[in-house]
Amino acid sequence: MTLEGLQQLLKKYKYDAFLVTHDNLFLGQDIRDDENKIYELCGFSGSAGTLIVFQDRAVLLVDGRYEIQAALEVKPGKTEVHVAGLQKWLQEQNFTGKQIKFAYNPWCHAIQEIERLQNLFPQISFIPAPDALTGSQQSSVEAAAFEHDIEFAGLSRDEKLAQTSRFLQAHKLEGYLFTAADDVSWLLNLRSDALPHTPILRAYALLYADSRIEVFADNLDLLNLHPLKELGKYLKPFRKGSLGLDKHKTPQQIFNLLGDENSFRSYPSPVAELKAVKNPVELAGMTNAHRRDGEALVNFLFWLENNYRRISELDVVEKLHDFRSRQPLFYSESFATIAASGPHGAIVHYQPDLATNRPLDNNSMLLLDSGAQYFDGTTDVTRTIALGQPSPAMIRDFTLVLKAHITLSSTLFPAGTSGAALDAVTRRPLWQEGKNYNHGTGHGVGCFLNVHENPPSVSPRGYDELKPGMITSVEPGCYIENSYGIRIENLAVVEKMPGDGLPLYGFRPLTLVPLDKRLIDKYLLSAEELLWLNNYHQTVWEQLSSRLAPDEKAWLQQACAPL
Repeated sequence: MTLEGLQQLLKKYKYDAFLVTHDNLFLGQDIRDDENKIYELCGFSGSAGTLIVFQDRAVLLVDGRYEIQAALEVKPGKTEVHVAGLQKWLQEQNFTGKQIKFAYNPWCHAIQEIERLQNLFPQISFIPAPDALTGSQQSSVEAAAFEHDIEFAGLSRDEKLAQTSRFLQAHKLEGYLFTAADDVSWLLNLRSDALPHTPILRAYALLYADSRIEVFADNLDLLNLHPLKELGKYLKPFRKGSLGLDKHKTPQQIFNLLGDENSFRSYPSPVAELKAVKNPVELAGMTNAHRRDGEALVNFLFWLENNYRRISELDVVEKLHDFRSRQPLFYSESFATIAASGPHGAIVHYQPDLATNRPLDNNSMLLLDSGAQYFDGTTDVTRTIALGQPSPAMIRDFTLVLKAHITLSSTLFPAGTSGAALDAVTRRPLWQEGKNYNHGTGHGVGCFLNVHENPPSVSPRGYDELKPGMITSVEPGCYIENSYGIRIENLAVVEKMPGDGLPLYGFRPLTLVPLDKRLIDKYLLSAEELLWLNNYHQTVWEQLSSRLAPDEKAWLQQACAPL
């Protein structure tokens, strides 16, 4: 559908506007390219945003990560771009007079979201849209499911079902509806090839208190599966208040099927924290996956050192994939590789294509953000790499980002500490120099699942506490529009620190990739920061050196030599 075509339908159905999100019925999950309604309507390819289509205009709302990218991608004159959330933008509008009608796809908005919007904006009627406006809910391409072996999962499906059922029994629930695809994937030890980078099983699951489970999905090759159209039939028998679900993550369409807010009780998914706190087998797998991933990155960095003068961003993407794909247990990338040369680095989530591909410039930097899915773990790492001679400004900004990275990586914190508190601690070295970055400091990471997993979240909106066994990224940055971008990202696992007195937690880095010392002004680092850096590089050397060819080993020895 075109933007103009949708606007004609708005006039036909007498709606003032239509809300379009970057979601399908699996809220907050990755989507296929052919499911991206925002891209289809306005050309914006980012992974988050809201498009408000009026009868005569369109407004794209994005967060700070996509400010530059959105301005470059949308068609001028047809779509306005604003850096704001939906609630904030609506509060700034002067909607007066008659009641305004906003249509929306009830599969693509959570129950809590619609409830909140309707309470905050009584002058707007939020109305479920007919199929003519919403179109299909997900791709019709068939996906194949497969087992995630217990040697990687650590717990059997039956153990997970029994563990989760105890939550239902404790809360006197007869059943719980899971609508988050990664929750269902983890609970059932199943994965699928529905998405290119994220091996989740795109399905809903209804778990009963006695550990029985029913699975609902369309376009999925899996035995004993119910089509989604049968979900309502299975929900109706529950007595009032005997069904549990998370209304912050469950589509409004499920509420429409239930028909009564008293028919369910809302609880956060009991699987979310079980999944986030990795079991010993998952932690071992993540550690091993990062060791292999570090080897692939060192293979690449050695190659890059000798070839950057004659290659482009797309060459970087292809070569890094080649090195990773040689590693045992490799499945796919965990997201499309960000290989940003020079000024492209300032576009936080830039991904090269044939239209934007540019050569690597001498005397500049390459921002390389990439990751992989291995059957035993998921990786995500960002390195900013000097190409030739970096400028003094590049060195200073990189060192400030490094100080922020070390600040969080070396912080000890008590139980109950939220991600928001840790986010503020991390930004201090940059704030003191009048700098900041428009994205969170860290996100949770799944085990052969989503590369972005909640909880935890180290961000201004990170309200959950960080607990031992959780894995988060540590990725402060600095972005200078039209010049360069800098980001340093490791994954780290939260661990309980030894010692008497107040129990404290800290971070153990999982990522094993050297930092570019050509971009570090060691005189800006404190003695403690320098010690952390040298210890980190010593760990990288000890873990990777025996896995490398002689010339790569010599390169790594120099890259990890103490400052």
